[in-house]
Amino acid sequence: MANENIPDIAAVRAVLERASRAPSLHNSQPWRWRWDGARAELHVDAERLLPATDMFNREGILGCGVVLHHAAVCWAAAGWDVRIARFPQPTVRAHVATLEPGHPHVPTEPDLHLGAAVDRRYSDRMPMDAPPGWSTTRQVLEHLGRRSDTTVTFLDSTEAPALHRISELATRLRRYDPRYQSELAWWASGPDHGSAGVPADVLPTALDRGHIPVGREFPSGTAEPADDADDAAMIAVLSTTGDSAADLLDCGTALSALLLECTVQDLSTCTVSHVVELPSARAMLAELVGQRHPQVLIRIGTARADPPPRTARRPVDSILDLS
Repeated sequence: MANENIPDIAAVRAVLERASRAPSLHNSQPWRWRWDGARAELHVDAERLLPATDMFNREGILGCGVVLHHAAVCWAAAGWDVRIARFPQPTVRAHVATLEPGHPHVPTEPDLHLGAAVDRRYSDRMPMDAPPGWSTTRQVLEHLGRRSDTTVTFLDSTEAPALHRISELATRLRRYDPRYQSELAWWASGPDHGSAGVPADVLPTALDRGHIPVGREFPSGTAEPADDADDAAMIAVLSTTGDSAADLLDCGTALSALLLECTVQDLSTCTVSHVVELPSARAMLAELVGQRHPQVLIRIGTARADPPPRTARRPVDSILDLS
């Protein structure tokens, strides 16, 4: 007889497939789940890490934090409470969390809104307009960061030139790193990955990249902006007091919460990570935000064009092991 407090495998597959819409570095999806019949273990998938770009595996852990929060949101939207244990095996850092669903319930309206945001969210790599009602949104996003022990700092116009210099430094240093360039080209313009990578139709053309001074310099794509105006997005820096794997997992949870809240508010977002991947650029950014450990940035604004084609995700069978 089935236990009503344990979801069946069809529900597990549906929730984890939905949660896999989570963003990750170059859409690498560096996670793997194992379902033991009652709990879902989340592990870092070592085969999906990018050693030239993410030399300390920081963004791999961060991405797992994002998909963990996405999974909790999707379970709630499906009508299940969840308990989460972070790093349940302290000496095994690749096992980042265990998530146990139980106590089915009727989803609340906020649960359903956030679940829908998982489906709607996308990375907008085009220039954006400034977000409306920013004062209130800013306070909400700061609150969401604090819930996951993450500080959200918004850079104003006086700090923008310094951020632009940091971005330019990181970009120019990376131009002479053949391993980085090879890795970037493989994920962005190499063979057809089918279920991973960043396709050309979501990347700006070479002529249009200059409209976003803090964006990563990807290979030229085919997407064109709606107009020639420069980017007016707000910039949020997510930082933590420590720099451990647990801090990164917390920051990934905060990143997911901010991205989904912005989507609920019909705002457009894009994560920015190239400015924290090199120690020299990251140290400069730390001075800008108060000597904390910056982990990731987000551009937040209003989209000027319709959403791009959805980037593919790996089939659920390739990220889920059944024991």
